[in-house]
Amino acid sequence: MPYKELILEHMADPEYRPSKSASVAKQMKVKKRDLPKFREAVEGLINDGRVTENEKGRLRLREAAGEIAGIFKRISTGGGFVVPHGTVPGFRGGDIFVSPEDVRDAHTGDEVLVRLSRRRRSGGRRCGQIVSIIERATNIFVGTYFEEGDEGFVRVDGNTFTEPIYVGDPGAKGALPDDKVVIEMLRFPSHVRPGEAVLTKVLGPRGESGVDTQLIIHEYGLPLEFSEEAMEDAHRAADHFDETAIGDRLDLTKEVIITIDPFDARDFDDAISLKRTRDGHWHLGVHIADVSHFVEENSLLDAEGQHRGTSVYLPRHVIPMLPEIISNGLASLQQGKVRFTKSVFIEFSPEGVPVNTEFANSAIKVNRRFAYEEVMPVI
Repeated sequence: MPYKELILEHMADPEYRPSKSASVAKQMKVKKRDLPKFREAVEGLINDGRVTENEKGRLRLREAAGEIAGIFKRISTGGGFVVPHGTVPGFRGGDIFVSPEDVRDAHTGDEVLVRLSRRRRSGGRRCGQIVSIIERATNIFVGTYFEEGDEGFVRVDGNTFTEPIYVGDPGAKGALPDDKVVIEMLRFPSHVRPGEAVLTKVLGPRGESGVDTQLIIHEYGLPLEFSEEAMEDAHRAADHFDETAIGDRLDLTKEVIITIDPFDARDFDDAISLKRTRDGHWHLGVHIADVSHFVEENSLLDAEGQHRGTSVYLPRHVIPMLPEIISNGLASLQQGKVRFTKSVFIEFSPEGVPVNTEFANSAIKVNRRFAYEEVMPVI
């Protein structure tokens, strides 16, 4: 049988979950010598429109007529809504209602495939039933451990699940009743069967030092480590940084520039300067660390930063968007260090009205680091 048909047959299996091309080849036990033919078949199926590839490179069969892919959101009644991806031919738009008995085991954030039904809700909203889970939003959850008889359960935080999740024998991983724990789902609950999970980590009693921080980290899947490749990119940028090579940047290293941050701040990404001109106007400079100097577009560091989106500040813990050698080092506007910045200069009239704005790539040297507590009496 040609590879195209074999691939389509494999992806039509109800147990198939969208996977990257290399994973599909392993699942199908494709021999090394046949990989070129396999890849050619995959490309052909994509070009034919019979297989789709998402932004993560995962492959799946294109929706059949009357089937729509989208993101599911569960509501308190057990049903939910599917928000379709973009525009769908023959579908006028809006979300699709799914009743509890048609949800299967989908949960909020899951990417699903929904089949439209003829039934409509009041107002004309379309209804449908979920036919498959394309990709889970997450398999990891946090909650409170408790025991009933000789069995252990976890009541997951929030309203994700209405019923407790079974985790097996009591005392797994040394968990005690009312401990906050992390679980990994083995079977998601549905309207016909309960959920089951394995307890992977015990965080401890809520309110104990550090437990709430760990809860947030695990609940939102915050990444703690950077990949080796991203770290190599960061160290390479550090090795090539020369603070004397200002180039065509505006040299502000002789200007009086300060930072104002909390006394326990670890990274300093903005600074200010202020001068009065001869005509009585005020010249305000706002200087932002130029991270783009160290992060090339489409590099591994760029992808890492986009994935994380922002640095996360937790009590006594920071999860940086970029490796600390950049976020707390080269792109941190430390006192007495030459740093590259993006500057905006705003000119104000004596009455405080902005009259002019200019932008520049610049180099600065912070004269003094202030804490809010120091400057508030003056302000």
